[in-house]
Amino acid sequence: MGKLLFVFIVLMTGYGSLALKATEKYYVTFVKGEVALERTKAKVKVGDALNPEDRLLFKDKAAKVSCISPGKGRFDITSQAAKPGNKGELLAVLKSNLVPASGSYHLSTRSLFFEGYDPKTYFHSVETNNRILLVANETVPVSSAYKLDPANFFFLQYQQNGKTELKKLEHTEKGIVFPLLFPAGAETPEKVKLCYQTDASGTARSSVIAEFIPVVASKEEVQKQIQLLKEFSGGTDAKKLKKEILYHLFENYGKIGEEILSSVFGI
Repeated sequence: MGKLLFVFIVLMTGYGSLALKATEKYYVTFVKGEVALERTKAKVKVGDALNPEDRLLFKDKAAKVSCISPGKGRFDITSQAAKPGNKGELLAVLKSNLVPASGSYHLSTRSLFFEGYDPKTYFHSVETNNRILLVANETVPVSSAYKLDPANFFFLQYQQNGKTELKKLEHTEKGIVFPLLFPAGAETPEKVKLCYQTDASGTARSSVIAEFIPVVASKEEVQKQIQLLKEFSGGTDAKKLKKEILYHLFENYGKIGEEILSSVFGI
């Protein structure tokens, strides 16, 4: 009887292990470029649940997929891990090419008396190569040292299609608002200059405040990714989750202030 019980336990343990492996999933939290799932031929998109054995087809060399596994954490897989298939396509097996996404960015401590960012420092980030995440149509709080009215305002200067373009930014009493700057199909400039125009005694003067790479995303796009990170992080530590969300955004988009994360997404 004891021997039979032992065999039964071993069998059940093995079955449980197999069942665990069979249900293991990786939930897509970000996609850059065009990546397809080989078994369905469909494009990989945020929210998809991938199996460890899935093969990904990368359509371009800059493509990337970020995902999260409950209990295991965040991972990335890029086209650099892929190998040419029979037809010359770039293929990668998920489980064999995942790289842990262990960001270690410097996150500034949130101030209890926050009244706005100094644009000279906010729109500058060596850690993200000056990529700044701008949530479309949401306000970036600006220090009251910068007066905002019809005669005093911020604008962007950039090169597009061989021409110098100027775009005045809207503002609220709290700061400046970035729209969806460049429509689909339009040439996206590598960098933009954030400029500030003042009117002192009737004389208009402008100066360059910062130069950065704008990465504009809709609130809905970012919110969906945050929700997935919340759902599958496998932890209850709010501070740790917040840090992981910031790391995810820094890595895949660019710098975003903790105050904006709080005011726009309630994190």
